[in-house]
Amino acid sequence: MQRTQLFPSGLVVALSLFAGAYSPAFASDAEPPKRRPGLWRISTISPEIGLQTNDVCIEVGDSIIGAQDESCAKPSVTRANDQIIVTIECGPKDARDVTSLLFTGDFQSWYRAQSKTTASSRRSGFTIDAKFLSERCTN
Repeated sequence: MQRTQLFPSGLVVALSLFAGAYSPAFASDAEPPKRRPGLWRISTISPEIGLQTNDVCIEVGDSIIGAQDESCAKPSVTRANDQIIVTIECGPKDARDVTSLLFTGDFQSWYRAQSKTTASSRRSGFTIDAKFLSERCTN
């Protein structure tokens, strides 16, 4: 099974149900959502790459927001009812790239992520729709 990053590195850092049972209407400093381990069909659409669909094996420790490089600050995570907002800032302090991700879904069978990235003078974004396929990642 192919394991891939969900996004091209230049496009975004990116992307499930929060593991805790406590879910206040609005809370900050929460954790990014966690997806159910197994095989997921992930469809990404953006102006830069169009539509791409991949079957991806998600393991227990895989982060929904992907790997962060050393220039990134700790992601800010805010829960608002059934939505989770993750904000990621990367790069030098005078030229930070800011990505905001809005997550919805149950992260056991499906989720959606909507992103907006601001980098210097350009803006971009994408939408991900993900559907759980199987607990096993083999073909």
